[in-house]
Amino acid sequence: MDSRKSPRKILLAVREGCLDARLLASARSLCQRMDAELDILVRTGKDTLSAELEDFIRELREAGLPYSLTQKPEMRRRDIVDYANNHECISSVIIDSLEGWETVAADRASDPWARLACPLVTAAPARKPGASNNP
Repeated sequence: MDSRKSPRKILLAVREGCLDARLLASARSLCQRMDAELDILVRTGKDTLSAELEDFIRELREAGLPYSLTQKPEMRRRDIVDYANNHECISSVIIDSLEGWETVAADRASDPWARLACPLVTAAPARKPGASNNP
């Protein structure tokens, strides 16, 4: 019998428009390797999900991977850290990149990631040649 008090979970925090196949594959693979559920937080101002996210959720269902999905119109770095730290079953947090979250943070000098009580995984897509370093 499983003696864990709560299931192990991976938190995937994504922003609409910043979805990447590599990011989603990394989250799915980590859940499978760790026998973990997936909590998905999506920053979006829309009521409907993007086609990429709909496809990803369909893949999770087909693979039998348990998940939860929460859509938020606004989500800052601090919100992700607070969510992860307040849910003891979160084993790891996956985001696309450290860049870009700062644009919605009230205090750009702060580093909420430093308060994260579990590993942070970034799965940023490779930069295209000649692409700007600015998000």
